[in-house]
Amino acid sequence: MSFDAAKFDPGLAGAPGPLEELSFEQLLDALELVTNRLASGELGIEAATDLYEQAEILHAAAEQRLAAVEARIERLRGSE
Repeated sequence: MSFDAAKFDPGLAGAPGPLEELSFEQLLDALELVTNRLASGELGIEAATDLYEQAEILHAAAEQRLAAVEARIERLRGSE
C-alpha cells in the first residue's frame, strides 16, 4: 500500500513527531488514538474525513514498517 507521507499531520493524528521518525509502536498508538476519536462520533464530517485520511496514512506506514522487519528477519534466517 502506498501513501502520501506529505499529507501526514502529526498534530491532527496525535503523533509525537514526523511520520518517518515514528517507531512502529508510536504508529500504532497514534492509529489507536485516531480510531478512538473517529469512533466517538463527536466530529463533523470534514474533521472525520481528515482523521480518516490520517488513519489510512498511519496504517500504511505501520504495514510498510512491519513488512520491512519481516523481510529483515527472513534475511537473518537465511544467513544462519
